[in-house]
Amino acid sequence: MTGVPDRADEDTLRAPLDAGVRALLDRWADEPAMFAGTAPGTTDGVPEARARFAAQMIEGAGRAPRDPEVREAGGVTVRVHRPAERVTDVLVVFVHGGGWVLGTGDAYDAVAARLADDLGAVVAAVDYRPAPEHPFPAPLEDTLAAVRALTGDGTRYALVGDSAGANLAAVTALTLREEGRAPAACLLVYPPPDFEGRYPSVAENAEGHWLTASDVKTCSRLYLAGHDPRGDVRLSPLRAPSLAGFAATIVATAGWDPLRDAGHAFADALLAAGVDARRREHPTLVHGFYGFTAAVPAADTAVGALHAELAELLGR
Repeated sequence: MTGVPDRADEDTLRAPLDAGVRALLDRWADEPAMFAGTAPGTTDGVPEARARFAAQMIEGAGRAPRDPEVREAGGVTVRVHRPAERVTDVLVVFVHGGGWVLGTGDAYDAVAARLADDLGAVVAAVDYRPAPEHPFPAPLEDTLAAVRALTGDGTRYALVGDSAGANLAAVTALTLREEGRAPAACLLVYPPPDFEGRYPSVAENAEGHWLTASDVKTCSRLYLAGHDPRGDVRLSPLRAPSLAGFAATIVATAGWDPLRDAGHAFADALLAAGVDARRREHPTLVHGFYGFTAAVPAADTAVGALHAELAELLGR
């Protein structure tokens, strides 16, 4: 079951955790917590956390079928993935997750390569500088610089991001909307769009489903490095004065994710602003399913459907 409610008032009832997800999480059960040993103001434990995350991404997503072309755009490293068969001239800019801290280097190559092949599009994955070495606003500044450089010639483009990358993609979409160069469409997978709100799913899914409530707090603290998020739409795109004119957007959420309700809130706010927003909940899945496609058949099906819908948006 990967329910896809189309209306904001059609929340899916609590569904059982997918068996494939449970098997994957069971294999990781004895590993240290993702952010074990990390603390704001230091880099203690961060290399180990990045290594754990990269190893889990390889198990979850497999390995990329082709090596990307690594180059710079706007002074920022980008990893360019070319599809097996190109069918569109739209450039897809991918912004990786990992709590603004993890997911650097080649950790997301398989995810970006899958995106390229599914859409038949060139994908430029932004390898932004991570926190805590480079806290807010450095990851956002890198994302904006790369997207501006990649699309400065008027190239039609889409923005795709998961988790922290979805936050960066959403803020980038808002910023470039103001510059008159909005993306053609966005795919935001389990985004954290609001640093100020308190959402029931954080407590409901606090433990045992890969991303924990403690992880959410740790990522935020490492990224903010003491910055006060209140009133800053560069952190909380949900709180922008207006979302009107935001690009057509798919917001994907997972039923067993602490960020589920925040994703719902962002999709609902887009709809209320008159945006073509599609709220796609996957009630049996967890945060991280976008990178679990090689290990969890239900995640593979869900990601294929999301990519097909994004291709439909870009083909209009």
